[in-house]
Amino acid sequence: MFEAAVANFSPHSPAKVNTGNNTRGPLLLIAGGEDRTVPEAVTKATLKQYRDSTAITDFQEFPDRGHSLTIDHGWREVAEACLAWLTKNDLRTR
Repeated sequence: MFEAAVANFSPHSPAKVNTGNNTRGPLLLIAGGEDRTVPEAVTKATLKQYRDSTAITDFQEFPDRGHSLTIDHGWREVAEACLAWLTKNDLRTR
């Protein structure tokens, strides 16, 4: 856990994420506008870190959702949005 916590301060940490990796898989970052655990600003900052990668990277916000947006009431809307994103990017398996 310590390694992960200091990964940004150590250039050779095995826990450091290569956000510029162009060959990584697609990434959909989802934010809940009412999330107090991981605020929307944190998710948007994460999106910004991936801006130099040419791999598919998108952001989706659900303004009226909190941190448990995938298990709380309305989870189907979140799931449908994810499926639509997969379909739009030709990533959904049949």
